[in-house]
Amino acid sequence: MIDPKQEICHLHYTDTKSGDELTFVVENKDGIIGRSSDCDWVLNHESVSRAHAQLSRREERWFITDLESKNGVRINTFRVQEEAIRDGDRIDLGTAQLIVEIKPVDSPTGSGQVQFIENELPNQHTEIFEMSGLSSLLVASGQKPSALSGLGQASEDGTKERGSLAQYEGDAMIRLVSEAAEALISCESLDQTLERILALVFNNLPAERGLICLHDEENPSRQPNVMRTKSGIPDEPIQVSSNIVSHVLEKKQALLVRNTLTDDRFGAAQSVIMMDIHSAMCAPLYREDRVAGFIYVDRQSGNEPFETEHLLALSALAVISAVAVETAVLRDSIRHEQELRSRLARYSSPTVVDQILKGPNSGALDMVTDEREITVLFADLEGFTALAENLPPPDVIRMLNRVFERLTQVVFSLEGTLDKFQGDGMMAFFGAPLAMPDHAERAVKAALQMQKALDELNPEGTEENSIRMRIGINSGSAVVGDIGSPQRKDYTVIGDVVNTASRLESEVARSGQIIVGESTWERVRSTFDCEPLGELQLKGKQKKVSPFRVIRLSQN
Repeated sequence: MIDPKQEICHLHYTDTKSGDELTFVVENKDGIIGRSSDCDWVLNHESVSRAHAQLSRREERWFITDLESKNGVRINTFRVQEEAIRDGDRIDLGTAQLIVEIKPVDSPTGSGQVQFIENELPNQHTEIFEMSGLSSLLVASGQKPSALSGLGQASEDGTKERGSLAQYEGDAMIRLVSEAAEALISCESLDQTLERILALVFNNLPAERGLICLHDEENPSRQPNVMRTKSGIPDEPIQVSSNIVSHVLEKKQALLVRNTLTDDRFGAAQSVIMMDIHSAMCAPLYREDRVAGFIYVDRQSGNEPFETEHLLALSALAVISAVAVETAVLRDSIRHEQELRSRLARYSSPTVVDQILKGPNSGALDMVTDEREITVLFADLEGFTALAENLPPPDVIRMLNRVFERLTQVVFSLEGTLDKFQGDGMMAFFGAPLAMPDHAERAVKAALQMQKALDELNPEGTEENSIRMRIGINSGSAVVGDIGSPQRKDYTVIGDVVNTASRLESEVARSGQIIVGESTWERVRSTFDCEPLGELQLKGKQKKVSPFRVIRLSQN
């Protein structure tokens, strides 16, 4: 056994904005963590108080105490005033999250994982519980213990199938159900829900190790979503019988296996010794005849194996947890759609946003990066700088916003995507995120309408104070999608087509002109009247280009 005195506590923090990582080393001393530079451990975060919490070492354990902070202290999502911390715990100081790592001095960091071992399912020392009966009765009876008794039925394979809640004290079951419902209803995300479910399991059952796997029929992976031991994150893989899990998922039954090391039918001797499990339980996350995953717990200690009342308690937790998981998944899905809608609204019209979100791939869209045929438009205002010199700054901003608002309306009306504003210029593109065969035609049509809109915004009879605009357009292949760093990404386009469009606007176009590249002209020549400008050399381009000036919409 590891001597606790030779252990060391680390608190790991990752800044979600910058990605910077900090590790606070907590030794055998008391200290304060907070935002103030006077603290022993300084955590510069807007939701952390100047002196947020005290960390102390006593009784060979570490404790954290809330120092009347504004945003409180939470351990594994539960708010605490003072609590011992364990390896693998998550501490929330306001919204700043720290992960606890307690390990022997000079010991490498452990990384938890699961190994599923093939073996035979035993039919002795095994109890099975039908989840369908518990699920319906928990809903129909309002968790009355008298109504929850007598659920057992004989099993065809001879295993003992017991489902009487009379063996588990009624008041205790009601307290468990109430505690679980109260704890899970306040969860704000799926990750928080799963962490809290496992915390409830360890608080109410003599489990030494536990994990939760979510199960999807389309993606039946059994990788754990959350796992831990009684003392924290496991240093070694947790080995689980795949046959037990398969039985639970297929039969929709909770399962208790006791004294597995004495049951020859549990599998080959090598597997049994390797797994070293004396009792194990597994319950499906069952709701309305659907299974969303499973909770697995076990004990490697030979004393105090799991009993029937523990199986019933785990089953009840699994039913309530299934509802919580379903709610959390729905909540995360809604939040994801809202975030995606908000991001899309920065670039596209409401109509385009709706089309994207209602499309068949909306769930996996996430503004993925791919190669597209698009048309890029650059526009730059002329005369605005001189005009701005004679106006107060607030008036300049109001005027610029008024102009860009009108130009953006034109882009959105033709289902284009607004990329960015650059000083007194803007960039837009057509053909992504929604593919459109007429992207070049839409871009040129938008350019003509933008010039008309600007003419309408300019006051009459003030030619010297009017704002004019140059526009460059080019079509071709480009990489489109979320591009940037983990802290800041923008939906944009990259490629030679973008550079050429920018050069056409800045080097070729004159005031009030719309200049298109040859590739764009090839796509719109039958729709717009254009004038060839001959071969020109653009800065940074090895090959000459043959641009055209757009005159008007063709009369034909």
